[in-house]
Amino acid sequence: MVMNQMEHILVSLDLTDMDNFLIRYSNFWAKNFKPKSITFLHVIHTYDISKEIVSAYPHLNQPLPEILKEEMDEKVNEFFEERDEIEIKTVVREGTITESIVQYTRKNDISLIIMGKKISYQGRGRIIRKVMSIAPASVLLISETSQARLDRVLVKMDFSKINSIALKTAQYINEHTGTDITCHHAYKLPLKYFPKQPPEHDEKLLKEVQSHTKKEFSKFLKRYKIDLNDVSCSSSIDTENEEAEILYTQALTKGADMIIIGTKIKSEFADILVDSTSEKLAESDKNIKVLVVKDRKQTMNFLKALLK
Repeated sequence: MVMNQMEHILVSLDLTDMDNFLIRYSNFWAKNFKPKSITFLHVIHTYDISKEIVSAYPHLNQPLPEILKEEMDEKVNEFFEERDEIEIKTVVREGTITESIVQYTRKNDISLIIMGKKISYQGRGRIIRKVMSIAPASVLLISETSQARLDRVLVKMDFSKINSIALKTAQYINEHTGTDITCHHAYKLPLKYFPKQPPEHDEKLLKEVQSHTKKEFSKFLKRYKIDLNDVSCSSSIDTENEEAEILYTQALTKGADMIIIGTKIKSEFADILVDSTSEKLAESDKNIKVLVVKDRKQTMNFLKALLK
C-alpha cells in the first residue's frame, strides 16, 4: 500500500519561479523512488482574448494551452533529468485549480501530489488546504528554501491507524534513502487541570508522560506489525492545542528535513475536512517540507458519497 503512494505523481505548476524548485525536487524524488509516472499540471482560467490583442500578437493565434504547454516542456526539459523508465507528461487544463487537480487525481490514479507553498503567492494557501482536504492522494508541500535531501524525517505520533500508514511511509523512505526516522507524540493535557504551575514544568508529570508514550509506542508497533526497533518516540505536553507548533519546533531541533503526518477526513459534513495540525503545518511561514499522508480508499469513498 505504501509503495503505491509513490507510483503516480502529480506536480502542480503555476508558471512562476516556484516551478523550478518543484521540478528539481520532483527529479530528486524520482531518482530515489522510481515512480511509474510523473505529470506536471498547470490549470488556467478560461477567458476570451479580444480580436485586437490577437491581431497585435500573431503568436496568440495558437491556442493558449498549447503555448503554455510548450513553456512547461522547456522548463521540465531543463530541470528534470531522471527519465529512465518513467513516463513524463505535461498537461494544461482549463477551469478552477482545486477541481482540476482533484478530477485529474481521481481519473489518473494519482497517489502523490507535490505542491509549492510560498509567502509571496496570495491565495495559494487556500488552494493547498482544499486539495489536502478532498484530493484522494497524499500531498507533499515544499517551499523555495527546501533542499533536495532527506537526511531525517519527523513523524507525528498519535497511535492511530492512519498514523501507522504515515510511519510505514517513513519506513519506505528510509529503505530507499537511508534517512533517519524520529517520532514525536504531543500529549494533549488541558492547562485548566493544573492551576498551580504549568504541567510542562512538572518533572514528575513529564516522566509519566514519557513512560506512557514509550509503552503506547511499543504496543503501536506490534499492533500494526511495524519493524522499527531502533526508532524511538519522544514526547511533550500540549496544553493549548498547539500540536503543529510543537512538531515544527521538534523538527527544527532534531534537524528534520520533513514532517510526515497522517490525516483523515473528519466528517462528511464538517467545514474543515482535515485536522487543524495538517493545515497549520501547511502554512507558508513553515519552510520544512510536509508530507500529508492520506488513506486513499477512505477519501475516494468520501468523494463518491459527496458526488452522488
